[in-house]
Amino acid sequence: MKNTFKAAIFALALTVTVGASAQGYMFNTNLKLGARGADVTALQSALVAGGYLSVTPTGYFGQLTKRAVQDFQRANGITPVSGFFGPLTRAVMNAGAPTTPTTPAACPIGYVCQPTSTGGSTSGSEGFAEVRVAVTPTNNPNVQFSTDVPVYGIEFRAKQSDITVERVNLQVSVTNAGSEENPSTLINTVIVKDGSTVLQTIPVSSATFSKVTTNGVTTYYLQVAGLGFRVAKDTAKDLTFSFNTNSIDTDRTVAVTVYGGATGQGIRVVDGRGISNYNGLGDVRTHTFKKPGTSTLTAKADATTLYANNYRVNVNGNGAEKVLSSTFAVKSETGSSKLNSVTVAVTASGTLPSNVYLYDGSTIVDARSGSTSVTFDLSNSNIVVSADTTKTFSVKVDMPSNTATGTVILTQVTAVSYEKPNGSSATISGLSIAGPYNYFAPIVAKFSKVSSSVSTVTNDGIDTAVVANFRLGIMADGGDLSTSTFAVIGIKNISTGVVIATSSVVGVPSESGLSLFADGATKYVDFSKTFASSSFSIGTTNTVRAFIESVAWKAATNGTFATSTRGFEALDSEGTASFSR
Repeated sequence: MKNTFKAAIFALALTVTVGASAQGYMFNTNLKLGARGADVTALQSALVAGGYLSVTPTGYFGQLTKRAVQDFQRANGITPVSGFFGPLTRAVMNAGAPTTPTTPAACPIGYVCQPTSTGGSTSGSEGFAEVRVAVTPTNNPNVQFSTDVPVYGIEFRAKQSDITVERVNLQVSVTNAGSEENPSTLINTVIVKDGSTVLQTIPVSSATFSKVTTNGVTTYYLQVAGLGFRVAKDTAKDLTFSFNTNSIDTDRTVAVTVYGGATGQGIRVVDGRGISNYNGLGDVRTHTFKKPGTSTLTAKADATTLYANNYRVNVNGNGAEKVLSSTFAVKSETGSSKLNSVTVAVTASGTLPSNVYLYDGSTIVDARSGSTSVTFDLSNSNIVVSADTTKTFSVKVDMPSNTATGTVILTQVTAVSYEKPNGSSATISGLSIAGPYNYFAPIVAKFSKVSSSVSTVTNDGIDTAVVANFRLGIMADGGDLSTSTFAVIGIKNISTGVVIATSSVVGVPSESGLSLFADGATKYVDFSKTFASSSFSIGTTNTVRAFIESVAWKAATNGTFATSTRGFEALDSEGTASFSR
């Protein structure tokens, strides 16, 4: 075998113009995954001659070549077993290493040795594979894409030793309106994967599939050989087959199984002793590849809840830039949809935005000057929503530095147009997907909840009142704020949502002696109200929660109160109270 190995290398050296010694091909270059060229071809030829590789040399260092190099390293005690063809491995190869893979006496780094009853390695043990159809991919009656379509999976479980799957005969039936066709009418590439790792990519022509006719029944199958798909003892792995397909004019039904069925020998595996075992598998996966055609797009509010907020406008700078105004989501069903345009209505109590933006995630896909109606043109953006998937977008606005104090902005999506797979267009109109109302001014207050509670007052076993307490953090942004604040707080029935009572209360700063809230500082203010029993109906029991309806505040330099009426939904009391009257 050693002489055979040297002869193969020497013969190859005659055809490759790389420096060689008098004894054969000399490897002088490090090679690793992704490498190409004559050195790789020479390495593959040497590995084939040594029994480490069972595919025709291609000149490309892929996963199969890496595994073969690892086997060579194990057989010759080279560590680490990395699959990198470096100085140590080259030296052994150039010296004419033994060509028959052997098990090293000790388990080197990177080599998984399984113990047996005698304490040895199972690499030399006989074993077998349990074979079954994988859980995924499942049958798919509505295939609407043509690239890397998973069609069949086989689960292999190695028993008693490691096993290597070398060959699978894949039977493929393609029918058009009930008539059998050569699979190449639909399929242009077969892809074989170990998880996300591509083991083989097989171009398909009219001669790729073998044709067998028995008793008038025609069967097409493809022999996928040289897989080198390893499964460790007592573990399971899936081998997956995918198709790339041609464009089609009519639907095609594809059935995939193992040639020969459950009683055949369409699968060959090799155990730890190098003995071949054969398996059959009768399960079928069926897929219908659809002619590109229709799709249906729906639009709705995004699951993310946005709350109203107060935003400072920098009067001496850029105003307020790219403020998040609203979000929405679109979903495509049946087929994929390409977005053509999105129309957004803008409502402003004062100054209109200077710019309105549409974002796909963190990417701006279009920007328009502010107006009461903005249409984003996406026809050249190639934004495609795949079948049965959802994509989320957001709308942001710029407000100019001369924005009128107290301007409130609302944006809402009113229409979305899209293109179907067959090239026709459609529009979803009459939408009203709105964001929150956002307040803009040179000086604003920003609110946060510190604590909140609601409790029942009971005297002599009788409920007499409900007490609502809130402590808010108020941050001044853009200038100082007056300590004068008041809020409308209330209580509501949590089952019905009915508001039972509200009251305006004056805020009390938690720090005594404060004359103002300084710009950039956060101070705490308490709002409290006792709701007497007269607020409740006689003969009823209410479980209630306290809430904030609005907060009024003013700049220290301005005697006019500004009232925030939205954005307090998240500030409701944590707990509830039950009141009976």
